[in-house]
Amino acid sequence: MVSINNNKIKMAVFDVAGTTARDGGLVLEAFENAMVSMGVTRGTPEMDQMVNYVNATMGERKIDVFLHLCDGDSIRAHLAHDFFVESYIGLVKSGKLQEFDGITKLFDELRENGIAVGITTGFPRDILDSVISGLNWAQHIDFSVAASEVVEGRPSPDMIFRCIVLYNKRFESHISAVDIAVIGDTESDMRAGVTAGAHIIAGVSTGTHSPEKLLHAGATHVLDGAVNILSIC
Repeated sequence: MVSINNNKIKMAVFDVAGTTARDGGLVLEAFENAMVSMGVTRGTPEMDQMVNYVNATMGERKIDVFLHLCDGDSIRAHLAHDFFVESYIGLVKSGKLQEFDGITKLFDELRENGIAVGITTGFPRDILDSVISGLNWAQHIDFSVAASEVVEGRPSPDMIFRCIVLYNKRFESHISAVDIAVIGDTESDMRAGVTAGAHIIAGVSTGTHSPEKLLHAGATHVLDGAVNILSIC
């Protein structure tokens, strides 16, 4: 339960893999599994180029990434995406995805201080639900939005705006992006926060992209980890 507060920040919107969850290469593992199923061989220049693109676009909607890699072939891209989803959910269910130390406690502390917790992801809803279930987050967050539920994935701010709509509906409020903090580990997270107009856009150095890239993409702060967000909210 979120208590009433007079702070500037009313909601913190977090990314998942690389920000609140220790991915440990699971996205790339699931991606390679998907492309192998599509006939691409591991360790080849073709696969290496694809992996580089996946790293560069980490945080973006996964179906958009597959559409690019499949040269716009929608049927092939959706088939690869389906393989990816199945593989990633299997990895989560096997216990390979873990939260970063202190994340659940962070969520609880934010909410105790009157700051709602939202999570967004480039994953579709079925993966996000498996993550929330696997990490036992359901009772510790207020809102979750998957890339499959909005018109455009990151770097579009659609998922951030959806969290704001959900907040205003639940709390009968009228907050806007200037009342929120956005926290993520990728350039696309930062760009989404900038476009949304978020008051705080915090990059974390626990994921894919370097502090320099995060700052270049618009981060107002770069933190060693998401748990440090309390120091600036």
